[in-house]
Amino acid sequence: MNPQNNLYTKEFFWYLYRSQSSHNLYPLEIGTLFCQVGDLTYEFDKIRNACKQCSNYGHGGGCPPRAPDLKSFTSTEDLVWVICCRFWSDFKTKKVANSRNPAIHWKFQDAILARFLANIGYAVCSRIESKFLSTGYCMGCPGKKCNFKVGKNYCRNPKKRTFSMEATGINVVDTVSKLFGIEMHWYSKGKLDVPYMLKCIAIFPGELVDLKILFDILNEFPSCDYMIGSSNYYAKLLELNLK
Repeated sequence: MNPQNNLYTKEFFWYLYRSQSSHNLYPLEIGTLFCQVGDLTYEFDKIRNACKQCSNYGHGGGCPPRAPDLKSFTSTEDLVWVICCRFWSDFKTKKVANSRNPAIHWKFQDAILARFLANIGYAVCSRIESKFLSTGYCMGCPGKKCNFKVGKNYCRNPKKRTFSMEATGINVVDTVSKLFGIEMHWYSKGKLDVPYMLKCIAIFPGELVDLKILFDILNEFPSCDYMIGSSNYYAKLLELNLK
């Protein structure tokens, strides 16, 4: 868990996420890597066409066609900090695991991962001058209906508005496979044996960042029950048989 100093060196570690509502503990596996924007798989037309199949296309404030093209705010030489997170299905609750409805499985893991990663992006950008691309729909107005979805043509909270990596033309599936060697999985009708759900964000910090910033942020989250690097943290990893 030494700070990251070099491009293309992957770092993986566990975050022991404590739900603030249920108080259940969910280990999340985090991967982090610094690279250049040119290392991301950029397929604007292909990804935008895929986005058109989603009900949020043309409606969500963070979705295409309102989302910017990656090339409009970056160059291939720019530094990008990619952070991915896996929620292994072994750690789902028994109630969710026993459900035969794929939507139940997906919503349970997605609800935790999407907000968790967005909060990481917000926190990093509050500490260093940067911006980030999130995962999925805009997370800027939690608990409120997006203004664009109710017919208004402005964002009520532009400083918190998020665009997903996919919305800007990034092929996240290929990018994660290429950078981390990890395959992504999805639930579908009749397919519930998904080993994990994975989501990721991309941060544009301008220069290499000491990973201690990320560890400090995570240790300050309300969901942190075991501070990364503490003796209790390592003891819990051992108890859970996590490497």
